[in-house]
Amino acid sequence: MTAAAPTPIIIDCDPGHDDALALLLALARPELRVLGVTTVAGNVGLEAVTRNALSVLTLAGRTDIPVASGADHPLVRPLRTAAQVHGTSGLEGADLPEPGFAPSPEGAVALMARLVRESPEPVTLVPTGPLTNIALFLGAHP
Repeated sequence: MTAAAPTPIIIDCDPGHDDALALLLALARPELRVLGVTTVAGNVGLEAVTRNALSVLTLAGRTDIPVASGADHPLVRPLRTAAQVHGTSGLEGADLPEPGFAPSPEGAVALMARLVRESPEPVTLVPTGPLTNIALFLGAHP
């Protein structure tokens, strides 16, 4: 019996400690193929969560996976972060490398659209943070 092809996924996240672990677990699973990572403000601000995603992927040796920044605030209310839980960096206490690559110049919605369009198979969106990027993606690409 042959194994099924890995499921292509895009992870939309706000890396604090929880999403950093989710990224590492997804990368370790042979049944998943991470096509891209998009970030959204949530646990901390957008700049910090994007940096965290880049650092986690650098740690995992996966600088080949594109990362794109998305929404820096919710659609209908002010941003409320969880810095009291995750620290001001979002990953307080973690000893991570400096990012070994830069985020993609295309935004989160554009990256999601491109990766879905280019994939010969259906792509699963895996949001682990606020759903703002997902809402914007679905609004722009119903």
